[in-house]
Amino acid sequence: MEHDGPAGAPASPLALMRQQMAAADDRLRAGLAAARDEADIIAIARDLLALCEAVAADLAGLAPVKPLACRAGCDLCCRNLIQVRPLFAVLAAAEARATFPPAQFAVLLDRVAGGTDFCPFLFDGRCSIYHVRPMVCRGYYSLDFERCREGDYCEKGLGYQGDGGHAAHQSMVFLFALEKRIEAIEADLGLAPGLVLLDRAVRTLLAEPDATARWLAGEAVFTATGDPRLPG
Repeated sequence: MEHDGPAGAPASPLALMRQQMAAADDRLRAGLAAARDEADIIAIARDLLALCEAVAADLAGLAPVKPLACRAGCDLCCRNLIQVRPLFAVLAAAEARATFPPAQFAVLLDRVAGGTDFCPFLFDGRCSIYHVRPMVCRGYYSLDFERCREGDYCEKGLGYQGDGGHAAHQSMVFLFALEKRIEAIEADLGLAPGLVLLDRAVRTLLAEPDATARWLAGEAVFTATGDPRLPG
């Protein structure tokens, strides 16, 4: 049995992740059940991202930490087809509306109108919404830049490595588990479950002001079925 550390703090990465997952489950389920509009979804998404940041920081204090190859301006993992939970597409679109200067917003509109094979929020090698970047983006990390070039962005095939695993990998495991929990809660509440293409979802959100409300009503507003960029 795992015991908490001083003042109730989790004694291990696994204990921390279990504790925070339970808390996230309760808050997310209650929040989504009560949500009625875009503002509610944005608040939920921000709360989840704040939790992810706190867990990552706590894991770094509990688990071994080797230097990462990731640096500002490195954008290899951003040059992929990005799929996210609808929550985070809503937040990304709202952030762009609120903070992008007109010229940058126009570029974003052009990108999502045509569809992109890279993140539409990538500008000059950097994430333009970094502080509210989706959960999937937070799971990427690299210990070796050359492996990044080969498309191996993280130790994704290793599974949970135990309490001695690298903090970045522990965080990735937590994010993956939380993504699956979000999907299960969406399904339980009658929301269209599954991942959506970020550029396609943002295009819909920017063009259709009622898109978030329709998703909350159970409509599959952001489904990527039939998109030629996806396999199958």
